[in-house]
Amino acid sequence: MPKIAIIGGGIAGASIAYHLSKRGSCSVDVYERGELLSETTSRSAAVFGHYGNATEVKMKRYGAELYNKFFLESDRELSFNLTGRLLCSTTKEGADALSGTDDVDADESSAGSGVPEKERLILDDPVTYIARGELKKRMATVPYLDDSEIMGCLYQPNVGFLEPIGMGREFVYRAKKHGTQFHESSEVNEIVKNGGEIEGLTVNGDFKEVDGVVCAAGPWNIPMARSIGIELPATHTLAPILMMEVPNPMKVVPPLFQNIESGVYVIGRDNKTVYVGSYGDRGEYDPREINDKIPVELREKMLKFATKFFPILKEAKVAKEWVGIRSGVSDGVPIVGWTEVKGFSIAAFDSSGIQLSPAVGDIISKQILYGDQTELYENVSITRFEGHTDTKWSLNK
Repeated sequence: MPKIAIIGGGIAGASIAYHLSKRGSCSVDVYERGELLSETTSRSAAVFGHYGNATEVKMKRYGAELYNKFFLESDRELSFNLTGRLLCSTTKEGADALSGTDDVDADESSAGSGVPEKERLILDDPVTYIARGELKKRMATVPYLDDSEIMGCLYQPNVGFLEPIGMGREFVYRAKKHGTQFHESSEVNEIVKNGGEIEGLTVNGDFKEVDGVVCAAGPWNIPMARSIGIELPATHTLAPILMMEVPNPMKVVPPLFQNIESGVYVIGRDNKTVYVGSYGDRGEYDPREINDKIPVELREKMLKFATKFFPILKEAKVAKEWVGIRSGVSDGVPIVGWTEVKGFSIAAFDSSGIQLSPAVGDIISKQILYGDQTELYENVSITRFEGHTDTKWSLNK
């Protein structure tokens, strides 16, 4: 049987493995340098909602349908908590952009915070613009929010969060049922190509001959692709999260609350736990050098924001903190599928990995098994970037 190797044992790699092994007659092996789902997936806030550009929304719809199927069929621990989403501005310019009365991008004043731009916000999901002073008249679920400085916000009710490890394990379980082999503590040392074509890869010093490689290695995608001559048009952003616990249970769980000026967000996880996170500047980071200690200055910024808008958090304690690394793509759309190297496909996100992983598995499996470039090819292909081409390959050709 043809052999496909997947680099990365997060939810993206597990989704690709599930789709490949379910659909085709090929041997699938997933190589993870540590424990499955222990890197980017485990550090995610796992928010799910139909916001973003047109391509992202189409991909999320596929994901929502598949996740609904998993919820219905699985007897494992899966959960989704509906919270709603408030995207707010503390400036008139930002509020005008959110309301659609100005041509200014909602992200213009946020200095690359990573918050979606105006044209990327929401397509046809239910959404409401709420003007200054109207929040607590319009919503009964924000008693702990100090809205005195909020000039305007968008509210989207159909947003919540998944439990990322549980959903990742569901993909792993289903992929294993279809024959996928998962290998933990298996670091890919080298991707081996012969000319312009993949020959195999070296794992823990041992060469594995394969017919194709899919790189779903999160922040390691950039150096992995570079090692075979591909300068991936992607970046990183740090994703710090403070897990805070209030001394007394809250009567209402706060919704996902994002501020476009600061790039900081707050989301209630249950009636005692709140996550405070931040969208950082784009750059390139070495994942091995990032630890779970949030830099002091950034930590103070996050706490200042959180306690300013949610005074109840002044009495809360930081129970845990960690730092993930998000992938970033300049146009906000993931890079999915074939590359210029025959036999090498990529799954690189612009954050939202848990939301988009189902669709990425669908696209890559159809390309590899059937040579079907899929309807989203022009939107997600690396060829949309100047200087990049691809070689369309499949196991049936």
